[in-house]
Amino acid sequence: LSMCSPYILGEDFAVQELKEEVVRLGVELSLYVAQSMFLLFDDIRTMLEFCSKLWRGVIPHQNHVLERLLHVIHYVYSKDIKPKQNVVVVYEDDCGNSVKWELIRTTWKHFADGIIILDRLDMALRRKVCSFDGPLLWSAIEKYKQQVLKKLDGKLRDVNGFARETIESDILDLWKSLFDEEEDKEAAQVVRSRMLSDLFTPLLGKPMRSEILTLPVSSPYILGKDFENQEAKEEVVRLGVELS
Repeated sequence: LSMCSPYILGEDFAVQELKEEVVRLGVELSLYVAQSMFLLFDDIRTMLEFCSKLWRGVIPHQNHVLERLLHVIHYVYSKDIKPKQNVVVVYEDDCGNSVKWELIRTTWKHFADGIIILDRLDMALRRKVCSFDGPLLWSAIEKYKQQVLKKLDGKLRDVNGFARETIESDILDLWKSLFDEEEDKEAAQVVRSRMLSDLFTPLLGKPMRSEILTLPVSSPYILGKDFENQEAKEEVVRLGVELS
């Protein structure tokens, strides 16, 4: 069934379950972003450029997923990382601690893929694309857990004693409104501008360093143009194994 079918998933509650799962994926991805920010807290410029690349360098247009991620980044920065007034911060010309930067560099693909796939899930559940039915979306969610979240966990687990439980509930609060339809767009624009100014003013006049500027972004296959065909092939293989 298409997501545009009048028989979408059979019942509205099934769509709601999908939405709740997507919110949980957003929370999990955000926790890894927060962990990376804490990892880079002693190199503010690298951390802010990494966050700027997440905001501006993965998807060329603003969307609901990036909005929630921006709120998370601003929350973590302003609450735990932002230098206090009258504290002089030296912004290095290179990417600081090479070991920490290398860890972030090797996780970049998973962060970028995570944002793109979440946006695709968000668009599908808002009925703005009509290519994927419920089983395909659930399959995409399971693959997201394995190919994005599990890989991030493998690289970032316990690298700096990050206590995720201390901010998880706050991050969940920031993601709960992902699918809310009613929004004061003018007020949202004011809040967005304030957060962007607060986060990225320290970078004004400083060109983004090539190590971050050239981080690649590619189109993940999950919920991409060949996803449905690939899933069909995998199902044929599964059925063949079961029958053999």
